[in-house]
Parts: sequence; C-alpha cells; structure tokens
Amino acid sequence: MLTLRVCGTASVEVKERVVDGLLSVTGPQLFTYPRDGEKGEPSDVFRLCIDQTAAGLYMKRQSPGEEEEIYDCRFVWGEDSTVEEVITEVTSLVSHRQFSSTRGAVEPSVSFLSVIRDGLASDGGLFTLRKIPQVTASQLKYLCTAPNLSYVEAARSLLERLTDMSLKPHILSKHILEAYDPSRWNGLKDVCPLTPIHPRATSVADVPENHSDWHNMYLLELYHGPTGAFKDFALQLFPRYFDTAVAAVANQKGGDNNGCGGGEVVSSSTAAGKPLQYMILTATSGDTGVAAISGFVNAKSPCRVMVFYPLRGVSPVQKMHMISYDNGTTVRVIGVESDFDFCQQSVKKLFADEKLERELVNDAGVRLSSANSINWGRLIPQVVYYFWAYRKCIQQNGDKVTGALAFGDKVDFVVPSGNFGNILAAYVAKLMGLPVGKLIVASNTNDVLYEFVSTGCYDISHRHLVPTASPSIDILKASNVERFLFILSDGDSKYVSEQMGRLEFEKRFEVCGKVLQRMQETFWSSKCNESNCAAAIKKIFDATGKLLDPHTAVALHAATEYRREHPETRRPLVIASTAHWAKFPAAVLHAILGEDAVGAEGVESVTDPAESCKYLYEKVLALCPGEAVHPSLRAVLATVEARSGSLKPRVATRDVSLLRKEVTGFVVCTSEGSC
Repeated sequence: MLTLRVCGTASVEVKERVVDGLLSVTGPQLFTYPRDGEKGEPSDVFRLCIDQTAAGLYMKRQSPGEEEEIYDCRFVWGEDSTVEEVITEVTSLVSHRQFSSTRGAVEPSVSFLSVIRDGLASDGGLFTLRKIPQVTASQLKYLCTAPNLSYVEAARSLLERLTDMSLKPHILSKHILEAYDPSRWNGLKDVCPLTPIHPRATSVADVPENHSDWHNMYLLELYHGPTGAFKDFALQLFPRYFDTAVAAVANQKGGDNNGCGGGEVVSSSTAAGKPLQYMILTATSGDTGVAAISGFVNAKSPCRVMVFYPLRGVSPVQKMHMISYDNGTTVRVIGVESDFDFCQQSVKKLFADEKLERELVNDAGVRLSSANSINWGRLIPQVVYYFWAYRKCIQQNGDKVTGALAFGDKVDFVVPSGNFGNILAAYVAKLMGLPVGKLIVASNTNDVLYEFVSTGCYDISHRHLVPTASPSIDILKASNVERFLFILSDGDSKYVSEQMGRLEFEKRFEVCGKVLQRMQETFWSSKCNESNCAAAIKKIFDATGKLLDPHTAVALHAATEYRREHPETRRPLVIASTAHWAKFPAAVLHAILGEDAVGAEGVESVTDPAESCKYLYEKVLALCPGEAVHPSLRAVLATVEARSGSLKPRVATRDVSLLRKEVTGFVVCTSEGSC
C-alpha cells in the first residue's frame, strides 16, 4: 500500500476531487491518504503533482529540493481535464507499467532500470512494455498545442510514460537536461527543426515539374546532434540512465531480482564483493557506433565501449569518425570483414554465451550490455521527436504556403528503415495517441522490409546484402521486427517466438490474419534503387539548394511515390531526415553531378582518408556554397589531420570465436592496465 501525497499549483478543490476519485476507484488496496492532523512521512509515498495549465508543464522551482519537484506522477490540469484522466494516468503507472520479453520467459515484475542494464532478455527476446500507455486527451492536447513548451519538457512528459517507478522523474529530468543541452546540439534549443520543402521559384513558370508532390511536405532535421545523425537523440540520453541503472543495482545488497528472466537473481557484485563494471557491446551499420561512443564519453561514463562494424559497409566518414575515438583503453572499434547482419547476430550470440558471461564476471568483474535498439532504453527517446514534429505542424496552422492543420488532424511520416527501430518509435507514438495517418517504410535496394509490409512475408532465404549509398539501412535481419510482432499480436510471446524460430532456421516467416491487417492499416512501403536515390538528391538540390544525405533521399523517393499513388491524400507528410549530408560526401557529390550515388565500396580511398574527405568536402561546397560541413565532422577531420593520418582500423575476420577473443582481450587488458 502507498501513502498518497498531492502537490502542485492546481487548486485545492481540484486536488480534493482527484483524491476522492482515486480512493473510490482504487480502494484501500492501493492508496491510503492521510487527512489533516495526521503527521509523519511513511517510507512508501506516492507523490502526485497536479499543476495548472497556466503554470507551465515543468515550471522551474526556486529550489530543486522542494517537495513540488520530487514526484512520481505529474498531471497538467486544464479546462478539458477530468478526474478520470488523472486516475487513468496514475493507475497506468502504478499497476500497468510492466516489462517482459517478446519471447515470454521474463516475469512481468522486471523493472525499467533492469531492462536498461541487461539490454537483452535471458531467452534472447527483446524487453518491451506489455501495454503501451495512452496519453489522455487533455494531456495530448497540451503537449501538442501549449505555447512555449520546450523539447526538453516534451521529452520529460513522454518518457515518464515509457519508463516506470524505478527511475524517478527528477533523476530522468536531470539526464534529459544534460543530454539535450544546446551546447551539444550546435546551439539549438529546438534540437530537431521542421522545415517545409520549398522550391526556389520566382514565378509559377519556375516551379519544377511535379513539384506538387512536395506540397505540405516537411523535413524533420534529426542531424544536429554531436555526431550528425538521428541516433544522437537516444544515445546522448541512454548512457546517463544506463549509469543510473548500474548504480541502483550496486547500491542494493544481495543482488537484484528485478532484472533477468524467470526471476533469476543477477548479482550486482563479483565473488570478491566488488561492484560489477559494464562494457557496452554494440553492432553498427554506420551511425549507432559513433553515437554510442560519443554518448558514453559525453556522459563521463565509467563503461567501456566496443563496436563491431562491417569493414566495407560504412562510409569513409563514418569509419573515420568511429576510429578517431578508439584509444584502446576505454573504446575499441573493430571492422569486421562481413556485413552488418553478421555483426548484429554476433553481438546477440555473445550475449547468449553463458560461458563467456561467467568468464567475464568471475575473472574481470565485467558484464556485457547493449546500446543497440534491441535495448528498450535506446528506442524510447525517438518517440519524442514524432510528437514534436506533430506539434510543429500544428504551429504551421494558417500558413497559406504549407497548409493548415488543426489539432486532431492526422500527419503521415516517412522513415528510411533498416533495423525498424526508428519507424517503430513512430508507431509507439501513434499507439500513445498521436494523430498519425500512414507510416511509410522507405527501403533501399535491400528491400526486405518493403516486401514484408507489402505482402506479410519476411523472407531472407534468397537474399544477399547489397552495399548501397545508404549504408545505415543496408540490413536484412531487422531486430525490431520482433518487438513489432509482439505489439501487433497483443503480446503473444508464443507467436513471436515461433516466427523468430522460423526466421532463424528457415530464413523466412509470414504473418496473416489480424497481424497482417493491423500492419497494413497503418504501414505502407516503398523501395528505392541507387539511380532513384541519386535523382532525389539532385532534384531537391536543383529545386531548393538543399543537400540531402542518401538515407533522406530514399525517404523522399518513398514520399513522392506515396503521394502519386494516393493523390486524394493531402495530409501533411513529414520525412525523417536521419543524417547530415557531410557523412556521405562521395555519394552526394556524384548525385549532384548527375551520376548514380555510390555505396561504401565505391568510395574507399587508397590514400589518406582525411585527405580524401577534405577533397570531397571542397568539391561539394564549391558546387553548393550555401551548405556547410557539420561542426563535429569538421572537428574529426582536424583531429585526424593532426594525427598525420595514423588512424588504422582494427580488423577481424568473419568468425564469432575471433570476435569473442576481441571482447575478452579488451576486458582483460583494461582490467589489468596492460593496454
């Protein structure tokens, strides 16, 4: 039983109505409420903060230690709010915020901090909320329409709904403020601007052919973070609450039984009684690796980071950026002579290797965890920017150029998709109540997701990965499809486990019935070859003067295809622009010169990579004087030049046992101080 405390700027009358309503619905089994005259502060207190709308969602207190700042659940009371909504929000947090594995072996008592710390469930499944919480009507309206709401405030409100009571809101708030500090985002308070696509037309005659396809179309710029890609939204925040999770376990005596599947107790210390240390093991198709490293470095985390990437499957800039962080002691980056799917599967196999786990814990006091989007904590920060994009569309209401939108009207989103995490975050936003129309999956030549959404068949049995100009979505085995199936099937872990088993052994599975129906009600898909990708880059540059990276170009192609096939649909359409063009200068240069975009294999330089990148930047900027290289990429280039091109990649062959040796070797040398 919890003792209910109510604070905030709402009127006494509102607070009393809420308390009476809560007690009448939950009864004494959940809450007790001390009336006037009762003293003392019991240990199990549930603090409900109810603020008036006019006071602001997260108004600054004079002292962070005041009771109003420490709460478990917050509700903003406005003219449309009801007691029933508050009850829904509170009971959702207290009774329904449960995590389990997509494959069913985890008890529903697993906590958010344990989910973050462990990364992958013990049965190989992905930790997921059993029920996605809905934002109540008045709170949704407030998030989408309230004036002067900041991105940080929106993130705080939404992420409180996607975590549980193991991570206190005031701790989460501190992490969010640090992660999205403007100093890390090129000085921007609005960390993801929404910009309409406008041609540089001085008259109707100057408007490019088929420009009507771009009407009411926006770019959501997700590349202003420290590494120039959308992964920064999650990975500037994730390390901070990961360290909180590790510290929470270390502070518990006798281990933690909230973490692993089947109620298994996970020790928080070694046999010698020392606290466990953690190493982040991550596979990357290009952007996750450097974003993870940057996030843990910026958070001043004690965790080591090891990254596997396909040696010839990322752009030279992406490779140079990752390797520039490799110091051998806290960060190691390994180029694997294979593709991303092998890297990702290797990480999963190493997590499932019980002998390796015992060896690392007993010999070095180290446990592995993940910063890939298989980790729930990686996925949820991405939900926020879909709400933010919708809010920005609302703010365009009345604009005669871009079109009007009223709260409640739907918006379509297009997302370049490879591992399915980014577009799954958009689907979570829809399930939370965001007015979303269609979610459009944009695939490149590796179009397994296009086929899956179109037919319900996920088949990689006949496929081989093809390197493209958009390497971050060069993926055949999309990890988050498993989480997607879990949600579509109403948490049917047996069904999910069966489908994942078929994919593992038969290299295919097929969905039908209500699962297929639910998917196709919301999702649509398109595929884009290299010629179309290059054409999209050139067309948008010729018409607007703006440069797109190849992944955004794939999404623009999908958006145009969708508009042409659905001419009756004129909803606002938001394209997730997932990376800065300067991460892919060779592909962009070829495209604006009217040539096909080239993949990573086609731009490998036999000369100094820094000189190669510098040359490409100079060529692009000469043709596009209005553009600039992302500040972090300029800094990396300067760092590499200062080191006289001494960046040599660590290389491993396609062999899981050799990657296992890389892991153990890194752990041993850092533990012994012999690196």
